[in-house]
This record gives sequence, C-alpha cells and structure tokens, in this order.
Amino acid sequence: MTTKCTTVRRLRVKVFIIWKVKRMALDLDVIVDNLYVGSQQATKDPSMLRELGVTHVVTVSDGPIDKIVNSGFFKYKFIEGIDFDITDLLQRFPEVTAFIEEGVKSGAVLVHCVAGVSRSVTMVMAYLMEKNGMSFDDALKLVQQKRKYANPNDGFIKQLKLYEKMKCRLDPSDEEYRVYRLSSLAITMQGHQPKDAGMFLPGDLTDTPTANDSDIIFRCKKCRQPLFNRSCFYKHTVGPGEAAFDWRGASNTEKSTEICDKSIFIHPVQWMKQSIIDTEGKLSCPKCSAKVGSYVWHGEQCPCGEWVIPAFHIQTSKVDECKPIQTDIRNRVEPGQNT
Repeated sequence: MTTKCTTVRRLRVKVFIIWKVKRMALDLDVIVDNLYVGSQQATKDPSMLRELGVTHVVTVSDGPIDKIVNSGFFKYKFIEGIDFDITDLLQRFPEVTAFIEEGVKSGAVLVHCVAGVSRSVTMVMAYLMEKNGMSFDDALKLVQQKRKYANPNDGFIKQLKLYEKMKCRLDPSDEEYRVYRLSSLAITMQGHQPKDAGMFLPGDLTDTPTANDSDIIFRCKKCRQPLFNRSCFYKHTVGPGEAAFDWRGASNTEKSTEICDKSIFIHPVQWMKQSIIDTEGKLSCPKCSAKVGSYVWHGEQCPCGEWVIPAFHIQTSKVDECKPIQTDIRNRVEPGQNT
C-alpha cells in the first residue's frame, strides 16, 4: 500500500513538473485570479491554454494569431498596434477592459503581445485601474511584481495616466484628451491617401454653434454664419518667438507656460468634415464659401514660434467675435403687459 501511494505521489509530481515546464515554455504569468499576461509564445499551444482554463484571448500586435482564431476554443479580440510611443491604445481601453471582465467572470483571460512587455501590460493595467480601482502606480507595481520585465513604453504610460486622470473613461470634454485625440488623428491622417482619410475623422466633431449658444461665437465676417465658439480653441503655450525661426538653432530659453493669443487655432468643427480630408487645404465658410482659414494635418508654426500639430488656423480678419446676448429677465416685457 505504501509503495502504491509513493508511486502515485511520484507520478503526480512528475505530471506537475511537466505541466510547469510547459507553462514556462508558454511564457505567461498570472497577474490576478483568472488573468494572464504573456508573449506570443504563450499562444503556441492552445490545448495547454485550455488546461489552464483560458476562455478569452486578447492579441495586441500587428496581426491576429491564426492558431488561436482557428482553434474554435476561445473568444478572441484582436487589437492592431505596434510597440511605438505614438500608437493609440487609449481609444481601445474601454472595449478591452469589458472583454477582460467578461472573461475573468466566466473563465480566464490571456492578454498577449509579441514580447509580453509593453502593449499587453498596458491593456492589463488599464483593466486593473478601471475594474479594480487601482491607481496607475499601484497597477504598474503589481504587474511588475508578477512579471518582472513588464515595461510599457513612454507613450503608453502617458495614455494610462491620462486615462487615470479621466477616472478611467474617455471624456470628450477633457482638454488634454481632446489634444491627445487630435494629435493621434493627425498621425493617422498622414499615413493614408486623401480618399481614405475621411473614414478616420471622429463622428463626434464639435457641433457648429447656434445663435442661442451661451459661449462667445465667432462668425463669418462676410455672411454672419456661426462657425465656432471659444470652447473650440486649440490652446498652445507661447513658443520661443523669433528664435524659433533662427536657422542657427533653437533658443536655450525655458519653455513658457503662458497660453498664446497671437493666432486662433481650433479643434475641427462639424462643418469642416467634408473639406479636411486632404493633407492640407483651405477652410471655407459653409454658407457663403468665403475663405476663413487653412488646415495642415502635419502642423504649422504659430507666429509665437510654437508648432501646432495638426493646425486648423483661422484668419482673425475673416471672422467676428460675438459675445452672447445677455437677457435680463427682470426687465423683460411679456406680450400684453403694460409698460
């Protein structure tokens, strides 16, 4: 009996060792219950993933993993993105965190990229921050404790910190997020032909202001058409002035924190959508077609010396600044009322 028990124990130990070796070969680490992060190596044996209880797989790479897609075993989400600072993962955080949440509740999830260092770690951190209420620092500390070479690139770190600032949601009213989104869009637009570029413009461009808008409205000087309001301003800090145009090199002066008021640059407005699909061009009033400015997706240098990317530049001589009408309810005369 003793000999039989010893044999069973040895067999179990052997099976465990084989399983652990296979698991190590898969290159994945458990971060919290039912959530793994790993490299592409982790996808090489779908049957082993099933033994680990994995039901959902997230790939963050330049292409999907056919072996996982074709296995029929897993719910699968592919996020296209290379490990560059300028790659925009922030826009995908909500859908990926929802997918991971579904997976950890019904089974287990593997999130992987090529090396399991930056992109996959970024997605897992976004999940921990949103669903577990962790701060950026705590999420990074936990992931690095579980996977020692976890190291999101600088661009992804900025995206995670912005996500934290917005309380783990995408807030279109947040100025930093609006600038980030527009900069990301500029990069995307530069990489595509004009005929394809329109599909990348966000569907929620700022609405054209109305006469009842409580904000300061800028109107076409020629026909009085409302074009944009002050909240559309794309703010930038004052650049180094004339030194920025000096061919001998940049100025050694420290960067200013003062907001520039030399020119008007704005976020794109809904009426522009059909006219800003080229890399650059003019901005015309949607009513009378008078030129009111220009746009350059790869950026333009403001007279203050600062580069604005992308640049939607309004000519101040072509628009009028109109303050909202202040109505004093106390002095308003109703119809039929004696004055």
